[in-house]
Amino acid sequence: MTREAKPDSSRTVQETARFILRYLRENADGATKETLSSKAGVAGVTVQRALKYMREEWDAPLEFVHASKVWKLLDDKFTLPLTDPDPEDLAAVVFASALLQPVADAELNARVKRLVEQMDAAVEETQKSAAKVRPKSVTATMTTGTRVDSRLVSKLLQAVGSGVVRIEYDSPWSGTRKTHDIEPWQLRLHDGVMYMRAFSRTTGDARSFRVAQIVHARVLPGQTPREPVPTKNNLWGSSDPGFGIDSDRPGVATLRVRGGVARWIANLVWDPGQEDRWIEPAELLERKVPYHSCREFARRLLQIVDGLESIEPAELREEVVSDARAFLERLDRHAAPA
Repeated sequence: MTREAKPDSSRTVQETARFILRYLRENADGATKETLSSKAGVAGVTVQRALKYMREEWDAPLEFVHASKVWKLLDDKFTLPLTDPDPEDLAAVVFASALLQPVADAELNARVKRLVEQMDAAVEETQKSAAKVRPKSVTATMTTGTRVDSRLVSKLLQAVGSGVVRIEYDSPWSGTRKTHDIEPWQLRLHDGVMYMRAFSRTTGDARSFRVAQIVHARVLPGQTPREPVPTKNNLWGSSDPGFGIDSDRPGVATLRVRGGVARWIANLVWDPGQEDRWIEPAELLERKVPYHSCREFARRLLQIVDGLESIEPAELREEVVSDARAFLERLDRHAAPA
């Protein structure tokens, strides 16, 4: 079996690809290879190589219409920020840079800063806009952010879907250090904390790992994944991980919250399936909301305990009460005279 040749990445092909991208964005009806060749001033074979390069290296949404022999760009918003940026691309990266600042280490933030500077220079060179997006025009803070080692994250990212990694993991719940041979599937930032979803060869099942708890990672040479990466809807389990990573006694909560706390959370989305009802207008809010983890959701409710009037079901209420009671007992022990 012969290995498929890599797409041509020469400067001429890349420049032709950038021209084709701009041309097809501006011509929604598409263009034939001959038209692209004439407009770009290159041979037809160069156009063909450029189209191949765009598909395989850029994952460009190109379609060839056989009936009319034209190439079309299916998404006119598709762009390459570093090579052909718009002011909107720069604004998006500045915003993303601000969100990353509280959770990334100095090295990763420095790399993102250089990316913003390169895009800023590219936009200025093309004079696409008189308005200038300032790199420090957006900032962000998080109360739950955890810092991560960019070199470790890079190692995990490079292994996603293609490698096997041995990690040393400090479990926050058991207080023990465990070794896992994992096949990384995806990384996710959730409430300022980075998680990794992977198949653990050690336990034989899919697991979610808190990246900050990984103290060491080593790619195992010569090892390739055995388990297929799940589909998007099933990768993190059966529920949307954006509304909870942990899984523990899932259920549906019915909460009653009063006063300023009620008015505060009225505009907060805890889950796409939540239902809110004002029992007393702008004063007593009833919220029905599904949760994926009883212990995780109980910790969230402790943040608004000064406004809570009732919690159902009993299992969730007892989890909140137990956490609060344990805190008070520890407080009493430390406050007791020697």
